[in-house]
Amino acid sequence: MRPSPRQAKQPKQQTLFLPGVFNETLTLLFDAHHYFQSRGAEEQSSIPPDQRPLYAAEMSRITLRLTSVMAWIMVRKAIFSGKIDEEQASEKYRFTAEEFCLAPKPADIDDLPYYINYLSDRSRDLYTRIARLDAQAYGKRH
Repeated sequence: MRPSPRQAKQPKQQTLFLPGVFNETLTLLFDAHHYFQSRGAEEQSSIPPDQRPLYAAEMSRITLRLTSVMAWIMVRKAIFSGKIDEEQASEKYRFTAEEFCLAPKPADIDDLPYYINYLSDRSRDLYTRIARLDAQAYGKRH
């Protein structure tokens, strides 16, 4: 029995575009942007000078996690719409910053302001979930 024309045209996909994850990521990006723009500089100047590098590093880690996830989602959207194929995505658009993004939490991060800890935890959880999807879609890295 031949597949219907509708079935024959559907691309094979391992992982579909995930609008819920896109919305979650976008919301978290806006939250982080708002925090860093409105309270980040003030809070950074209020913490002890020896903790400022930790604060700046965590700000960078949060930003890298969120932009990496958003880029991965946009690649998935391009695959879903047929603009790039899975093979191209698996070769060129993999997560590459796990060592930095998933590094163990510094012991003294709890001394930083609450909201940066909140953003750090949420962005790490999101990045971890998407890293699992990346591994599921393209296999583990060696």
